[in-house]
Amino acid sequence: MTDHTIAGLLKARDDMLGELLALRDRCASVYNDIEAVDRVLDALGYEGDLEERQPRQHRLVIFARNELRQFLLRELRKGEALSSRDLAERICCEEGKDISDQRMVLDVTRRVSKAMGLLQKRGAVKGQKDSWGRYAWRLY
Repeated sequence: MTDHTIAGLLKARDDMLGELLALRDRCASVYNDIEAVDRVLDALGYEGDLEERQPRQHRLVIFARNELRQFLLRELRKGEALSSRDLAERICCEEGKDISDQRMVLDVTRRVSKAMGLLQKRGAVKGQKDSWGRYAWRLY
């Protein structure tokens, strides 16, 4: 009984992973199509703001109140200067999220950048541009 159940669950898991990969491929294809349409609109002289035309996406709720700030400060206490992207990837790993999901990592990176800016205004952290032009964050 248990072997049959395990085999069934493993098959269901494999099917879901296959579906997930197909959805990612489809998303990438649609994204490329949108970029192609944007280039054609640009070539035809369209001057409107395409960013405003995007449908509003639901915000992922990952953090409880003050949880993000506490995580960021805890990571910076380890002594290493980190970019917002590095911090976002660490958050995603700790939360068990897939860091190859670019939309999610970008969303978390934006939230980290905003939180770090607020922490900088409060004097808790300082940012310095690294060789790639990204801010490397440290505690004061």
